[in-house]
Amino acid sequence: MLLIEMSTLEQTKAILETIRADLKREKEDLVALLKDPRVAEWQTINLKENQALLAAIGINLTEMSAALVNYPKQAQKIGKQIVEWANEVGNQLADLIGQPQPDIAFEAARRLEEKCRGLAALKEDVLASINRLLMADQTLRQQLSLKPMLAIARSLDTGKKDLFEGGLMTLSLLVADIAPKGGDRTLGEMCKEPALLVARFQRLDVAKMPRIVEEILFHHIEEAVAVCKEIGLYLENGNDRMSRELQWIGTIERDLKALQSTNTAALLNGIGQHAILVAKLISALYQKRQLKEMMATVSEALELLSIFQLLLKNRLIPVLQKEVELPGSPLNPITSSTTMTRAFFTGATGMIRSIKLMMTSLTGQSAINEIELQLILEKGISNCKIFYGKTPADLKAIRNYIDSLIGQYPKPFPYNDLFKLTKTALSAYGDEVERFLQQYSIPKDMLPMTKGAAPAKLGKLIAAIAKHRVAFQKANAESL
Repeated sequence: MLLIEMSTLEQTKAILETIRADLKREKEDLVALLKDPRVAEWQTINLKENQALLAAIGINLTEMSAALVNYPKQAQKIGKQIVEWANEVGNQLADLIGQPQPDIAFEAARRLEEKCRGLAALKEDVLASINRLLMADQTLRQQLSLKPMLAIARSLDTGKKDLFEGGLMTLSLLVADIAPKGGDRTLGEMCKEPALLVARFQRLDVAKMPRIVEEILFHHIEEAVAVCKEIGLYLENGNDRMSRELQWIGTIERDLKALQSTNTAALLNGIGQHAILVAKLISALYQKRQLKEMMATVSEALELLSIFQLLLKNRLIPVLQKEVELPGSPLNPITSSTTMTRAFFTGATGMIRSIKLMMTSLTGQSAINEIELQLILEKGISNCKIFYGKTPADLKAIRNYIDSLIGQYPKPFPYNDLFKLTKTALSAYGDEVERFLQQYSIPKDMLPMTKGAAPAKLGKLIAAIAKHRVAFQKANAESL
């Protein structure tokens, strides 16, 4: 019987000691919550004075006010209850000394244990109030980057929607993921694209074709590269013009990051100050909103240039390589030279020319027949290095080139006729290549996805690129 009584008393004591430890822990946890700066700091903040800022951040003033009023009362009530139960634990432990009725003491301890379980229900209200304050502090700390600060500044800066939207569009050129619709490239990102495009153009292989074809392709590639460089210069100038704003943005972002380590009151004050700075930044960027409009032109030009490069690499160059080898194709040098040779020796003029050549040969001078002429023209087309030349040096070079082909024939006849024919043959072949390029249909899967009329023919694409070059040359000249 004594063993049973002692066991019951020990169980009772264990229950009471557990209750005492739990109450002590609950009290310490409650005190720690009340002293948490994220909670206590809200008592130092004038919510009404910060009403607009809190609303812009998304913090409900009514709920915050209620939480600040309620949680001290709720905490006091819990604290009082903890003290009462702790005193009761002490009394029951004292009563265990010489306790003649251990079962009654055990039941009393169990009833107290059950009552203490009600502490969880009492804590729900105070924790709800305190958690609202903790969540508000967390919400403040989630604002410490440029994008959420923009929403705050916009909310506070009422009545200037157009100004704000215009400035925001300019800001999207400087900071990624700022524009509401997203997807815009920043000025810094776009600055890299022209050089990348130049490298892509320079890697194009146009070899293994008649030299005139190569020269024509080189010409258009060089024009495209020139546009890329004009765009690159324009973007670099634009980046330089925005250097002040870029530094301003960098300062704001660094200062916002530093606010993470401050208390709630300083944090709220810092957010308010930076909302004003962001609004000023947006106002300054609004004054440069025309840059955003020009960037749309930059994007269009870069897109057209990219299409042109891909078209050359994947479609046009392979097609041209086949065309120049295809029998009967006007781009085949053999076909072209044969046609020009036949025309040289046919018709009334051709018959007279043939007779004169026969007479020339009878005098012992060099004459020329159809096979020889056809080979000369084919060689001329295949190796001619100049097609677009207009300078005196270029014209002299083309004369020297033709002379290297027919210089062995006497002057003025047949040299003069051969010179004219060779020059015409080179020009006609080049024109045929250009005509082929101009009329080449751009496959639909390569057309730009942007709005507006897409260039269905390569000629229109080349013209659009040339137009952009003029526009950016003018813009760069004006920025000097």
